[in-house]
Amino acid sequence: MRAGFYLALRLNLRQYGALLLVSVLVPFFAALFYLAGWTAAGGRSDLDKFLYQLVGMVLLIMAQTASSNVLWHIGALTSGGQLEYLAASPSSPLAVLLAFYLLDLAVAGLGAAAIAAAIIAALRGALFALATLLATAIASATSLPIVGLALALAYFLPSLRNPSPLSMILNVAVVFFGGVLYPVGILPASLQALSRLLPFATWAEFARSVGLGLQAPLRELGPLAGYLAYFALGVAVWGVLMRSLRRSGLYHVW
Repeated sequence: MRAGFYLALRLNLRQYGALLLVSVLVPFFAALFYLAGWTAAGGRSDLDKFLYQLVGMVLLIMAQTASSNVLWHIGALTSGGQLEYLAASPSSPLAVLLAFYLLDLAVAGLGAAAIAAAIIAALRGALFALATLLATAIASATSLPIVGLALALAYFLPSLRNPSPLSMILNVAVVFFGGVLYPVGILPASLQALSRLLPFATWAEFARSVGLGLQAPLRELGPLAGYLAYFALGVAVWGVLMRSLRRSGLYHVW
């Protein structure tokens, strides 16, 4: 994985400034969503709604880092020819991808969490700020199922030759069914059932309960553990894809 960190730094050093900029914009977008809700509610939206959106924006960045960003990294390695070299080297391509993810998470996710925690400290106090940082750490540790979804969808990358459609699928799932910007309880029952099949909403609810409610909903631990099946599925599909690429020798998808 050390080789993966080195490769990630070399290939994406210029992009980390943009990731930090996204982190800085977290309170801005949270305020926009809060003002939209405040307007729709006729000026009756309380401060807790802003904090909900603030933590939700942090979780949104983390979810997109674990999902669509992973797909784009796979696309970059494939189009640049690095995947072929990684497959023939002692470094595992999967370990390199996880290194890319962890580095992105450290820059964007933790940067956004630090900014959110500073705002929460001013509005709610230091205890809630520390709880927000703890919630971010928990979300990081339980994000592997989201990575697994990206790895599973990567199987279609050689056919599509473009990460954009696959990335869009994951982004739609995160925003509309992920419970990061609004509770899934407001959705129709059928869409709530669909949301529960995906790992995003339970993941976000657990982290938000720790950060803003100062409690860990233990009832969610079972589903969170069950969602690890998505990571296992992603690793299995990734293995099938790599074996297919080795047999065909077609590592370059465009």
